[in-house]
Amino acid sequence: MNASPPIAVLGLYNSGSTALAGALHRLGVYMGSPYWYSSDDNAKDNYYEPWDLGCQLRYWWNEPAIRENTHQEIRIACLANWLRMRQCFHQGVVGAKHPLLSLCGEDLLTAWGADTLFLRSWRPLEESIARLKARNWFSPYEEPLQRTLWHALEQFRARQPHLTVAYQRLRSEPAAVLREIAVYAHLNPSASQLAAAAAFIHRV
Repeated sequence: MNASPPIAVLGLYNSGSTALAGALHRLGVYMGSPYWYSSDDNAKDNYYEPWDLGCQLRYWWNEPAIRENTHQEIRIACLANWLRMRQCFHQGVVGAKHPLLSLCGEDLLTAWGADTLFLRSWRPLEESIARLKARNWFSPYEEPLQRTLWHALEQFRARQPHLTVAYQRLRSEPAAVLREIAVYAHLNPSASQLAAAAAFIHRV
């Protein structure tokens, strides 16, 4: 089994989690490709969300209505198997990002272990709601969906250490934030990896 602690990226829709996940990918973290919709690093519709895990999450939580469809023990078993399979074929750090992982904090701790690292992509709630509405995703569920995720994250954060990454600061100070992420996640990226991650953040 891979000794490197896994990384879970948590955050609302339109909270900057794609920027964070794409940066981690460029820092050498395996984020569970193939991704939804595209695995092309130059594609605008590459959200760095594992396709198979995303399909499970949407079923578990009945996106966008957010009604629990699956018992916790099943989610835990699936999450544990997902990570185990990725670690069998990748010797480095494994991570995953999806907004619905925000509802799975306790599941992840049980499935992936107490050493799991949590990165929260943070943007003001009302701003995230407004951005989701502007993209015309999930109408008319935008506000209840985002508020449900926010509430789950606030509850989980109160009892589990996180590194919170503010989207505005990630955009304005990428080099500094990327160094903080690397230290927190026990990464040792090269100068070229840091430059590629910063360039990606400016692009999304």
